[in-house]
Amino acid sequence: MFDRIQPFELKYIQKASPKEGDAFDFSLIYKFYTDRTKEYQRLKYIIRAEAYEDVFAIKFYAARDRRLDNKYNRIIKAHGYKGAMGIFITCASVIPMIIEKYPNASFAVNGAESMDMESDKVESRSNNQRFRIYKKIALNLFGRKKFEHIEYENVSSYILVNRNSCQDVQEKAEYIKEMFFSRGFEE
Repeated sequence: MFDRIQPFELKYIQKASPKEGDAFDFSLIYKFYTDRTKEYQRLKYIIRAEAYEDVFAIKFYAARDRRLDNKYNRIIKAHGYKGAMGIFITCASVIPMIIEKYPNASFAVNGAESMDMESDKVESRSNNQRFRIYKKIALNLFGRKKFEHIEYENVSSYILVNRNSCQDVQEKAEYIKEMFFSRGFEE
């Protein structure tokens, strides 16, 4: 299914420290550009892999939206199915890169509720489209050998618990969930 979709060329930018009020310990920042289409120029995207102890939360947004509060929620109608999947596959491609440097890392993604700026439609928080896409990509690209896949469908969150980082996967998943809550994330 995803084997015909290639990630965009990804470039590491920097390791960033948190600013005052940030809940993460540090962030690894990457960039990539989408392909140009007939209607649109290529777009620059930023991927942030924010470290919370040994868990990396992967986030992405179009660089042009960087100053917007809802930058993680915006729908950009510049990509067809293949282009949109290329963006998601590119975001997933940071996982093997991070594992090289942090072999015990686990990962978390949250399917942000999509906001269509043209129609003012906002998607539900529960089992949203991005969550369903993340789930399919994670299962197809990473399987269950290295990671246990934990779903929180009610908040569209997905955790890949690294089996090498713990004795009890369910206990580790619960620890990750509690850690995010203690740092100010809501259920």
